[in-house]
Amino acid sequence: MSSAPKVLVVDDEAPVRRQLKVGLVQHGYEVEESEEGLDALSKIRTARGGRPFDFVVLDICLPDIDGLRLLNAIKGTYPQLPVVIISGYGTEATPDTVESRSGSAYLDKPFEVSTLVAEFTRIAHPEDARPAQVSEAPPEVRPLESAYVFAKARAGADAFGMFMRLTGAEGVCYCDPLVGDWDLVLLLQATDHKGIDRLVARHVESSADVGAYQVHHCEQPQLPKECAAFLREYERMQAAERLRVGEADRRRPGMLTAYALLDVEPARLPLLYMKLRFTDYVVYCDVTDGGRRFLLLLQAKLDQELQAMLRNEIRVMPGVLRIKLLSALNFWTK
Repeated sequence: MSSAPKVLVVDDEAPVRRQLKVGLVQHGYEVEESEEGLDALSKIRTARGGRPFDFVVLDICLPDIDGLRLLNAIKGTYPQLPVVIISGYGTEATPDTVESRSGSAYLDKPFEVSTLVAEFTRIAHPEDARPAQVSEAPPEVRPLESAYVFAKARAGADAFGMFMRLTGAEGVCYCDPLVGDWDLVLLLQATDHKGIDRLVARHVESSADVGAYQVHHCEQPQLPKECAAFLREYERMQAAERLRVGEADRRRPGMLTAYALLDVEPARLPLLYMKLRFTDYVVYCDVTDGGRRFLLLLQAKLDQELQAMLRNEIRVMPGVLRIKLLSALNFWTK
């Protein structure tokens, strides 16, 4: 079996991949290549069954997933795997951004292969760069069925009282008041689909305060096998970290909260899901309505941050047809 350090080069430019591969092989490294981010995730995940990668060289500009988003995914799953970020379009702030996302190093293109090798030597010895074992994360459990319910109070009904009654009710994971077409949104969880229906009947249909409502059942996205496996590992590692620091879930108190409903092209669902799952300010990303819609829970410090993200990142993603934003309201500030 080869003892050469193993490197994955992720770049959409074939000449760059070829130059790095030839140069690294001459320096005694074993090299694999990926042109796209999803393929890179699959190769990283697959390699764990044999010889894991010792280093990843990752370009920021990729055709499917932004390299910095991919860095979040890799380091969130395999925190000990060194990732060197490269780019021909970096700014003065890029090295700090890479460092803040746990990147191991940053290099501006073009650079000499010897410079990259020097970074490998500086970062860590390959034996110390193996990914953390998945056994450190909590064991997988059978996922619960989930559904979002948007509700509108009847004319003259007490919307605040409805909010107070539903907050903390059985099966209600959380309840947020909204500004706009709907007064409330509930996240319901149960062991199966029938359990969700029973919760809807108990909390919503039977309520004299509810004038209208919509139910959006969450669905498992159909993803390539290795991407799905990678996400499972990522979620387990994130759950372990939240348990370590004593956080109940991903939502953070005191942050501006909003919901975005995205109508999408079902054929583009896998790539869109992977992009959205690792987009800044996206706390939860759920597929609903037969794969025709995403429901995102967003959090940020400022509304301007959410608006800029929606305008500059999500709206321009191929396959996103329409976006409707629903801002959450904190009743306690009234």
